[in-house]
Amino acid sequence: MLIWAFTLPSGTDEVCPGRTEKCSRHCYARRLEKLRPKAHKAYLRNLHLSRRKDFSKRIYYFARAMRIRTIRIHVGGDFYSDEYAHKWLKVIRHLPNTQFYFYSRSWRIPSIRLVLEEMAQLPNCSAWFSCDVETGYPRDLSPLIRVAWLQTEAQEAIPKGIDLVFRKQSLRRIPIPTLSICPEQDGIVRSRPVTCERCQWCFRSASHFTYTN
Repeated sequence: MLIWAFTLPSGTDEVCPGRTEKCSRHCYARRLEKLRPKAHKAYLRNLHLSRRKDFSKRIYYFARAMRIRTIRIHVGGDFYSDEYAHKWLKVIRHLPNTQFYFYSRSWRIPSIRLVLEEMAQLPNCSAWFSCDVETGYPRDLSPLIRVAWLQTEAQEAIPKGIDLVFRKQSLRRIPIPTLSICPEQDGIVRSRPVTCERCQWCFRSASHFTYTN
């Protein structure tokens, strides 16, 4: 399965308006950009592209030409404005046979949250609100939106209602056999490596989720 991702530079108020001190400190995308300057430059070009009036049209025709089945919106970066979020909403609506998914802390910005909630209503979009101890659990949450939690301490209490837990790097070596933790980060040794294509937890219905060795 071909999963294509559109990524922006990470870790600044310009592109991550809902970020917290916790997520900034443990941001894997930010670390990757420091290790790979060429990738950072490419993400800056993406940021420039995202500001173009024809951004939605460009993404639409690219996805059609490449026959992309699944698109992750932002491995790094986030929805930095409601105008930009609307551009992605337009793309999702016009590609009903392509599955989209995203994790976002921009739900903390009311004008952007409204657009994210519109995305979540579309059958081909899996919407995740990202949280941590600083954001707390989102209030008035739509049942169509799932919640991901960033765990930064081993004994950290995970609130009820969390659908998926991501852990900081040092915690990923601790084996915890539970489906609430991303299989790539639960510390369990498997016969085959965990990949997004095999797992599909992020962009498939939770009721149909299984992960095997």
